Amino acid sequence: MSLSRNGSKLSRHDRITNSQIIDLKKSKLYSSSSKNSDQPGGFFLSLANVKAPDYGQGQLLNNDALKNKIKEKRNQRSMDNDSMLNKLVTKVENKLISSPLKKKVIAIDPKIELPTQMKSYSLTPQSRLQQFRISSPSSKPRSQSQNKRNEIYYLSKLQKAFDTNGSDYISRMYREHFHQTYQGLNCKFFPQNNNDYNRSHKIPKKNQRQITLFFDLDETLVHCNETPSLPCDVLLEINVSKHQTVRAGINVRPYAKEMLKNLSNYFEIIIFTASHSCYAEKVCNYLDPDQTIVSHRLFRDSCTQTNSSLYTKDLRIFCDSTNRQLNQVALIDNASYSYAWQIDNGIPIIPFYDNKEDKELIELEKYLKNMIGVSDIREYNRNNLKLHYFVDHRGPYKVLENLFGRPQQLQ
Repeated sequence: MSLSRNGSKLSRHDRITNSQIIDLKKSKLYSSSSKNSDQPGGFFLSLANVKAPDYGQGQLLNNDALKNKIKEKRNQRSMDNDSMLNKLVTKVENKLISSPLKKKVIAIDPKIELPTQMKSYSLTPQSRLQQFRISSPSSKPRSQSQNKRNEIYYLSKLQKAFDTNGSDYISRMYREHFHQTYQGLNCKFFPQNNNDYNRSHKIPKKNQRQITLFFDLDETLVHCNETPSLPCDVLLEINVSKHQTVRAGINVRPYAKEMLKNLSNYFEIIIFTASHSCYAEKVCNYLDPDQTIVSHRLFRDSCTQTNSSLYTKDLRIFCDSTNRQLNQVALIDNASYSYAWQIDNGIPIIPFYDNKEDKELIELEKYLKNMIGVSDIREYNRNNLKLHYFVDHRGPYKVLENLFGRPQQLQ
């Protein structure tokens, strides 16, 4: 919005004020008779030769002596303020040197420098006060990471999906996955084969990594297209039998290879899938062609089939007191029923199909690296993921209320 009208400034200095007209009348510089009024130019012609009244302001402004006097007073006032501030700083210094506070400060941090002698006055005493100023945490500039809300893997996005009721792909996937996780952890099942209760499959450790991570394959690291004609990252030929070969289109989840390679420096990596070995071996060879990242590959025959024909993953089978302990293993799987036998060992992740903007593995890697050195992974997961809250037969509404402390609207 412009401060001028029609592009020109409205100035009051070009107009004749009422006070000037009154003064001119008193001085009888022109006559109010019709004779003067009939003269060409009238009042304005007479006014052109009239000087404006002088009230003494011009004389004051042109008085150099007065200007110098005002300047000296200002300088003197500034010097007086600096002198008072210097005296105050000196007093604080003397008090601090002779005060027992010095001993306390040195006891806290011996590297703190305290004034030991008088300092010469400075024209800018604010610089001397700088060492005594205590900067509060709120006065420091906050970094970009501090400005962000403390993100908790999986739960933060889950809460956002229900709070905002977003229609974007990620929000819809989180809401849908929440219901799937609730159903998977609340269904009652038992092993189809009673021998699975005492089943044991001890696989040797190939490295000395403390923690073992079991990764699901399908919908966690990759997705297999049922129709090879659909767009995919790689086409693999799968030998289903001696006489049958099929082509499968594989979509690899973004950052899957990089994540596995990075985590292999800190963890023992095992692929644990409910798929058949003829297919899963091909995919694992693509993800780890040199076979230096994944220590073992476990397939459907290592799963525990339930009475409802679900292939679950009982981690107890691969753990003992001498090889791997149950408090040092975790299973990352998009299907919650897979880790229903050991809920606190499970780590959820939304399923992947073909979303090239997926960033879940980047956030998952951060969460997994934070568990390095943890004595009990189950406690770590229980405090962060809170999957035990999902086991609530009162319904998913109560689960959301327990997770986030307030009622949530189910979508």
